[in-house]
Amino acid sequence: MTVYETAQCGANYDGLRYRIWKEMTLDSSLQLPSAPTNDHRRRIHGHTYTLRLHLHAPLDEVMGWTVDFGDVKDMFSPIFKRIDHQPLHELPGLEQPDGASIARWIRREVSATLPAIDRIDLYETRGCGVILSWGSADVALPV
Repeated sequence: MTVYETAQCGANYDGLRYRIWKEMTLDSSLQLPSAPTNDHRRRIHGHTYTLRLHLHAPLDEVMGWTVDFGDVKDMFSPIFKRIDHQPLHELPGLEQPDGASIARWIRREVSATLPAIDRIDLYETRGCGVILSWGSADVALPV
C-alpha cells in the first residue's frame, strides 16, 4: 500500500517493511573538469535537482508511523544548506560533482543523523539522474 502525504512525501508498506520518502528540490552550480575539452559541462553551469530520500524503519506502535517527515527535513537541513545554491565543485570531500558522486557524498554526510536512509534518488532533470540504493553494497544506477 502506498500513500502520498503530499506531492513531496509519502509512505509505503509492502507487507514486510515500512518506508517513507521525502522529496525536495535544490539549485546548485557545478563544473566538470574531466569533461572533454570543448564540452560545455567544463564551464560553470547549474541544475535544479530533485532529491528524494528513502527511509525504512519499524512502525512506532504508539505514534502510528515510522519517522516524521518534519524530523527528516530538520535532520537533513544542515546538509541541504551545504549543497543548495552552492558550487558543488568546491564542496569538500566531493571529488567529482557528477550525480552518482553527489548521491554518495550525501549518503556519507547523512548516515550518522538519518541511519534509516537506504536509498537516495537524485535527478538533474526530469527522468535523468541516479538512484543510489544499498543493502550489502552501494549501487548507483543511472536513470
